[in-house]
Amino acid sequence: MRIAIVTGASSGIGREFALVISEKYKYDRIWLIARREDRLYETAGLMTTPAEIIPADLSDEESLHELNSKLIEEKPVIGLLVNAAGFGKFGSVESQNTEDIADMIDVNIKALTLITRMCLPFIAPNGAIINMASASAFLPLPFMNVYSATKSYVLDFTRALADEIKNSGVSVTAVCPYWVNTEFIPVAKDSPQGDSINNFLFITYPFNVVKKALEDNENDFLYSYPNVVPLAIKILSLVLPESMQIGIWNKIRHIRNLRYNQQFPEQLPLL
Repeated sequence: MRIAIVTGASSGIGREFALVISEKYKYDRIWLIARREDRLYETAGLMTTPAEIIPADLSDEESLHELNSKLIEEKPVIGLLVNAAGFGKFGSVESQNTEDIADMIDVNIKALTLITRMCLPFIAPNGAIINMASASAFLPLPFMNVYSATKSYVLDFTRALADEIKNSGVSVTAVCPYWVNTEFIPVAKDSPQGDSINNFLFITYPFNVVKKALEDNENDFLYSYPNVVPLAIKILSLVLPESMQIGIWNKIRHIRNLRYNQQFPEQLPLL
């Protein structure tokens, strides 16, 4: 059985990956992994490819152990692994509770790393791995500190993994969007210092990110930028001193410019 696996498939970018993969590619089944079982069934109901619903809290070691056991038992041929699960919180490290910080690290870093490792023996020679990084991976971001640090890890992990398995035929891509119109923003703002970031200029939509990511992965690109903004951020991070990068970020984040749609409509236009 040839399958695709998508984590974080209950909403946002993960959900969009599941829908586009179902429409564009031929798999016997797509494994949908996320914490909210009801939302996974909603995603599955919109797909043309049969879905395997796997409710799992990826911050929980037991859930990861169960997923590993399932892979070993079923031995599927994985054509595509999409590590899209992740979340962030706005505010200083001191203002955030330790549980949120631990969960960010567990989901964004630990789960992504371990799921990738679990899947590697089963990925087809012409298969693919797509990891959701972020434009925040390119520079330190005060009041988004832990999240941006976890995405720096994802970026470096993906870079090195691509080299480690370069002779396998597996295409590896790190996706680096700027702001995306998903539930990430209201979840991140639901914290004691949630209003420390209010500028979401140049926001894009999940479909844009997913469409470009799949195209770039097919072309065997290591990085995927859904538009010019994250690429510009990467270039600036290479030429500007860190003190200037942080100074610019601190000015930008204070500019109140709420541009995201809190209703998250089903169908969003392609920009």
